[in-house]
Amino acid sequence: MILHVHTPSGFLGRYVESLTSYSGYNPDHRMEKLLPDASVNLVIALDEIRRYTFNNDDLTKKTKCIKAWVSGMQTSFITLSAEKNSSMFVIRFRPGGSYPFFHMPTDELSNLVIDAELIFGREILSLRDQLMEAGTCASQFRLVEQWLLQRIRTEDLAESVVGFAVARINATGPLDIPALVSKTGYSQKHVIHLFKRHVGLTLKLFHRVVRFNRVLHEIDIREEVDWSTIVHDCGFYDQAHFVNEFSHFSGINPTRYLTERGVYPNYVPIPAKR
Repeated sequence: MILHVHTPSGFLGRYVESLTSYSGYNPDHRMEKLLPDASVNLVIALDEIRRYTFNNDDLTKKTKCIKAWVSGMQTSFITLSAEKNSSMFVIRFRPGGSYPFFHMPTDELSNLVIDAELIFGREILSLRDQLMEAGTCASQFRLVEQWLLQRIRTEDLAESVVGFAVARINATGPLDIPALVSKTGYSQKHVIHLFKRHVGLTLKLFHRVVRFNRVLHEIDIREEVDWSTIVHDCGFYDQAHFVNEFSHFSGINPTRYLTERGVYPNYVPIPAKR
């Protein structure tokens, strides 16, 4: 697989975490789990392959993904078809970063995977055509950055309280919502409203997803996994609480994740025999 990742700088980098272009993806499995990663993603297919999301319980087809689609903030894993010879372009938004480009409340997309044309109209198809005609990844990155800068509405930029809350939640340690809210000068109701509108989840639920991703990161960087240390370092009450949370977000227990995980922390291949 040929993979190129670009991190936007300057103004755009405040809202977009990464741009990824890849081609020649040839998995040896037909489905994979995409675990919640605390981000909103716009995915543009650079091929003509039909993809699907599946119901997690019985793996029946759920949503057809063709040309371009949006994955909102997720609080459980997505089961997605993994097709050979895949080529895609992925725009990953920072928490709170998609709202100025989507022009709609982010919580309306939570736990959904929907056709991008419903949000962006035919302009997303025009962008897709340009990406498929671009000669290099550098050209693709320039096209997307230009498109994003044309889409952004400055009046939709989040108030500083949203960025403050995201930063506090991303910091290690337990979440004290009343203390966090008191530092903003707003009422708790107003902070929660702003946070859901721009980030897509409540403060507490976003914190749980961030903590789960902290666990995945710790597993990824350690040569040997000590569950007791991870439970303590990631702020879980006890090991039973940790296992319940991990299973909720991934559909499998932590030990099974170690044996089934893919190359990247948030991807778990599903063998064809399932």
